[in-house]
Amino acid sequence: MTTFLVALLFLAQDAAAPMPEYKPERPVEGVIRTLGNYHMETILKFWEEGFRRYHPGVRFEDKMLGTANAIAGLYLETADIALMGREIIPMESIAFRRVFRYDATELSVATASFNVPLETFAFAIFVHKDNPISRLTLPQVARAFGCGARAPSGCVAPTWGDLGATGEWAKRPIHPYGYETNTGLGYFFEQKVLGGKHLWNCNLHEYANVNTPDGKVSANAGDLMVRDLAADPEGIAFCGFGHKTAQVKALALAADERGTYVELTKANVTNRTYPLTRTVYFYVNRAPGKPASPLVREFMRYILSREGQAEVSRQQIYLPLTSAMVWKERAKLD
Repeated sequence: MTTFLVALLFLAQDAAAPMPEYKPERPVEGVIRTLGNYHMETILKFWEEGFRRYHPGVRFEDKMLGTANAIAGLYLETADIALMGREIIPMESIAFRRVFRYDATELSVATASFNVPLETFAFAIFVHKDNPISRLTLPQVARAFGCGARAPSGCVAPTWGDLGATGEWAKRPIHPYGYETNTGLGYFFEQKVLGGKHLWNCNLHEYANVNTPDGKVSANAGDLMVRDLAADPEGIAFCGFGHKTAQVKALALAADERGTYVELTKANVTNRTYPLTRTVYFYVNRAPGKPASPLVREFMRYILSREGQAEVSRQQIYLPLTSAMVWKERAKLD
């Protein structure tokens, strides 16, 4: 049985909230223009091929120039879909609103990868293997990486005792490591962990990829980060799980002290119970009170269906949405 058919069967067996089967509302034809994340080119081609089985009169024009270019295609009206490996950031949103006076419509189309470097991935919270801490709540993570209102000691370096360590560890300072705060990676962490406030720990050591002159990655930020964390027992990092080594460990996380602690596993990213699970998106131009254009709407109905999400599994990098999310995202089309 093919990977696609196995995925289709799995999604169909979700008894709690079954995926909607794709049934065309109407025949459509024309051109759909997509601009965006080149890392998602394969999954986009799978969606397009699947959609054309139902609508052979549809053509696709794709320019995969990167997530940073995607929203510009919407407000310059050179694209119908912005394909994004992250959430829209404030400057992109401002630019779109300046033209249309309303926000672009955000549609979750897949869950990020579990552990694939250079793709959109869930964040691990890593500590040195000798650190006695094994789990944290997101407010505790904010104490380690934040400054100000979310960190009781302000910009004074917090200690591991602030996060529950006892004995000689209680007085040890926390050394935070992470991706650059002015990137999409930093923006997600800021929104999810720091309450949307740009109040980072002043001692944060930031990492970026090192590129060759032709733009290829010669040293990955995650590898550099974990290398340094492995030599620092007092360190803590937010990083992709794909960079894990034997010298570091990933912590179980809970949304708050009342929540359940969840390990970072592929299953827990797939079911989205892990608190730092991430998402990839389509953004479209849909005026308030009006449905999306018929052509784009029909394509999105396919993606947000049992068949469309089976194509996500077929790619074996990104993960399907849950059924509940598929139904929620579908409602945004009307």
